[in-house]
Amino acid sequence: MALLLVLHELSPSLHVSLVAAHLDHGLRRGSAADTAFARGLCRGLGVPLQAGRENVKALARRGKFSLEEAGRLARYSFFRKVAARTGAGFVAVGHHRDDQAETVLMRLLRGASGSGLSGISPKRALYDPLSRRPSGKACPVWLIRPLLSRSRREIEAFLALRRVKARRDPSNDSRAFLRNRIRHELIPLLERKYNPGTRELLARAAQTLGEEDALLEGLAVRALGRVSRRAGKGVTILGPALARLPLAVRRRVLRLAAVRAGCVQNRLTQAHLDALVRLVAARSGETHLPGCVARMVGARLVFRVQHRLP
Repeated sequence: MALLLVLHELSPSLHVSLVAAHLDHGLRRGSAADTAFARGLCRGLGVPLQAGRENVKALARRGKFSLEEAGRLARYSFFRKVAARTGAGFVAVGHHRDDQAETVLMRLLRGASGSGLSGISPKRALYDPLSRRPSGKACPVWLIRPLLSRSRREIEAFLALRRVKARRDPSNDSRAFLRNRIRHELIPLLERKYNPGTRELLARAAQTLGEEDALLEGLAVRALGRVSRRAGKGVTILGPALARLPLAVRRRVLRLAAVRAGCVQNRLTQAHLDALVRLVAARSGETHLPGCVARMVGARLVFRVQHRLP
């Protein structure tokens, strides 16, 4: 809500037109009332609203996703479709600094690689994560996060100053989800017992890691072109050429190759990348990754897709 109000106030000076998007996940009673609230808010602001509904539980069953992951995939798929329908070049979402801190901790606990620890990116290309069609080289829609440098406390103060009462999603209080346990249990513990500035420190670390990640990613993209070959729907890595790269770049090249071959990017962990490094060094064997399999064939590492998203 704060993001919509800010963009609505700034849109004349930014020379942009706004379209709001709201997706009902169909997970709880009262979600239809949220949609009605969004309609009323947008009507009062004179902002057109694109509303949709997705059976996230069914999507989670089909794709063997957690409810959290299924909801995220459904949202970004919906946002990308709305952008295509309306001709929008940017999709703005309301992630803030506290979200950044939670994301860094969550990914650390899940064993993310260095790239994952850079947290939430302030800007990235947005493609439909549930589309069966390849994204190709079409001009992307950009996903942006204008509030990422602001804390939740600042955002709530902004709404209070304007006497705007927001609706609260009760599922955000459920301890069933890892992010909620980090938000309500782990971060308060760290702030109380270790450092009251934990959220700010984590967000600052994510920004620094993001800047370093961009540099390494550029080196890895260039190196991938030198050491890889497309093989139908798979990707082949030339083992001897890969071995000459620094280890930090080598891991990223392997991650890029795996994703290009159909691996599910946000499920790749540091353990997966280390297993690939060992596989290339052993010059034999195979390892299974989320969505693809990697196998040594002579001196080449071959990635093949194993399954696709629903």
